[in-house]
Formats: sequence, structure tokens, C-alpha cells
Amino acid sequence: MTGFWPSFLVEIIKIKNSFAKWLILLGASLMPAFVAFVALNKWKQLVKEIHDNPWPLFSEMSWKGMAFFYSVFFIVLLVCLYFNIEYKNNTWKHVFTLPIKKGQVYVNKLLAVVVFVVCYYILFVPFWIILGYLLGAIRPQLQLITHTPDLELLFLNCFHSVISSLSIIAIHIWLSIRFKNMIIPIGFAVFCSIVMVALFQGGAEEVKYFPYAYHYLSISRPPFFHESKWGPLPQHEWYSLGYFFVFTMLGYWDFTRKFSGNK
Repeated sequence: MTGFWPSFLVEIIKIKNSFAKWLILLGASLMPAFVAFVALNKWKQLVKEIHDNPWPLFSEMSWKGMAFFYSVFFIVLLVCLYFNIEYKNNTWKHVFTLPIKKGQVYVNKLLAVVVFVVCYYILFVPFWIILGYLLGAIRPQLQLITHTPDLELLFLNCFHSVISSLSIIAIHIWLSIRFKNMIIPIGFAVFCSIVMVALFQGGAEEVKYFPYAYHYLSISRPPFFHESKWGPLPQHEWYSLGYFFVFTMLGYWDFTRKFSGNK
């Protein structure tokens, strides 16, 4: 463990001078800012939809926007940019000359991506609250200042979103190991997102097996969708953990046995 923390912190620091750092900040603020902008322009319509506390409506608009498309592409782009740091600087050979086992390098990178995604959701919370109150100050008719957001539900949504993210993280780390070209993992995510829309439009129960739909299923369950809750998590989030385990093992095997950084 004494050697783990220094090497892990190096992985965290690597994004300091990359766009990945700004992507996390932009990602966390973009959807609340977009929803606040829409609400600012459509406030008269929204006032009619507010029954008591306006925060649930503001929350629903923000989370649904993030979950349906935005968060998946954010995670995919974050993984691609993070692994591209080594490809772009041609530093994989240097990494493999360090007195660190390849398995530890892989684990460090996996944990670093998970930390980045957790930071994305943690930063979303203050951005969402600040912009909500700012919107309420500009448009008092929305009554955002006179009510308080449900912080417990907010952090619960963050928790379930992180669990739903794990499958995408593992899949795209493996793809980033297999393919040096960022276009391939991004193109695969675009294709899978199109399939996800088709599954939702078709009312397919099989959507629970499709990891690219897990974000939305965790935030807003569609009327056609029925699933069991196994202990503290819904069924599809257990599947997300299953995908995470399978693709983490697959990525670990590829990275330690085959990967040289020249693909």
C-alpha cells in the first residue's frame, strides 16, 4: 500500500494540464446552466406546473437531461481523453519502465477514472443549487428561494448514477486499451446510444440488460419498465456492477498480457 498511493496520486495529477480537468468542471455545470437558461425563458409555463415546492421540477429537468444522453457521452469522452494523455505524449514505454507492475498501473487508471466521475457528480450538486437559487432570485415567481431542495434525494441520485456509470467506465477503459484511435470508442458509444433510444421507443423490457440505458433507468423509470429491487439496489444497477466486474477483468487481462502502448 505504501507504493500504491504515490503512483495513484500521479494518475490523478496527470489531468492537471489536460482538457479532462476542464471537462469535469464543464460537465458538472453545463446541464444545470442549460436548465436554468430554459427555465429563465419559459418561466411562465413552468409556474403553471409548480404545485408546492418548485425544486423537484428543476431537479427532474436537470437529472433527465443528464441521464438520457449527456452523462454517457461525458464518461466516454473523459475516459478517451484520459488515456489519450499517454498516447499523445507517447509515454506508455516510460510508464512501463517504472518500478510498478502493469497490473497496478491498470488498477490506478481504473480508480482514477472512478474518482473523476465521482468528482463530476459531487461538483454537480453545488452548481445545481447555486444556479437554482440564482434563477429564483431573477424570477421570484418560480419560488425557488422560498423553498429548499431535497438534498437527501439529490445525493441519492448521485449515488445511483455513479453505480450506473461503472459499467460504461469499465467497457470504455477496455476499448481505450484495445484501440488507440479515440474515434472508435466514441463511435461505439454513439451507436449504442441510438440503440438505447430505439429500445426506449419500442418499450422493450430488455433495456435492463443494456448498460447505456442504466443512467436513465436509475433516474426516471419509464412506464413500460418493471424490475425487481434486489436489496439496496434495483436490478439494472446490479447488472451494472456485473458488467463492471467482467470488463474490468477483461481489461486487466488485455492490459497485463497484451498491451504495449503501440496500438
